[in-house]
Amino acid sequence: MKRLYAVIILCYWLMSCSKDAVDEYGEMSYVYLANDSASINEVHPIEYSFAFHPGVDKDTVAVLVKLIGKLSDQDRPVTLTIDATQTTALTSDYQLPAPMILRAGRALDTIALVLHKSDRLKAEKFKIRLMLHSNEHFRLGPPANRYIDITFSDMIARPGWWNNVIETNFLGRYSNAKYRLFIEATGIADMTGLSETEQRAYAIIFRDFLARGRENGEIYEDENGMINVSPNLF
Repeated sequence: MKRLYAVIILCYWLMSCSKDAVDEYGEMSYVYLANDSASINEVHPIEYSFAFHPGVDKDTVAVLVKLIGKLSDQDRPVTLTIDATQTTALTSDYQLPAPMILRAGRALDTIALVLHKSDRLKAEKFKIRLMLHSNEHFRLGPPANRYIDITFSDMIARPGWWNNVIETNFLGRYSNAKYRLFIEATGIADMTGLSETEQRAYAIIFRDFLARGRENGEIYEDENGMINVSPNLF
């Protein structure tokens, strides 16, 4: 039903474009921002944290651009800018690709926004607002899809899956420092939906990671003392 409603809104918007514009410009192409291939009438903010990507100093966020109109056999430039009034990130925190294009033969393409890690991100979230503009190749699609906010940080918080069962049987008491180490050790940040056997396996990987580190002189501590898994893990 939501998909049908979104399609109706899009059809209404397209029909509302004036006949004069069609007569003047011929068959126009429109672009709009999207979260996925099905997005039509609202684009949701993107959230990113370097905390879930240990060892990464920069990473790429894919911003989706969709076409309304005919495909082209030529690459066509897409115009995106930073809205400084709605952006709290520094210019050193990000980089937009050049050129930004909708590639030939595509109705959906990605603009690769590069985010840079810094110590400031451990204490605060920062925002980038990307604005889509018309140009000689494209008009703008629905108003709600003409900008997107990207919020990013290096912050971490207790996830919902780290519940009392996980704490008692597998990983022990939660701390942000322990969660970061768990991600580093296992390569995963989310155990939602995993079976008990899989959860135990990842906890054992984490336990072995801590043991190997201590053998090599590493000190793993947090506000609760020495970082360990649950004593009930077997």
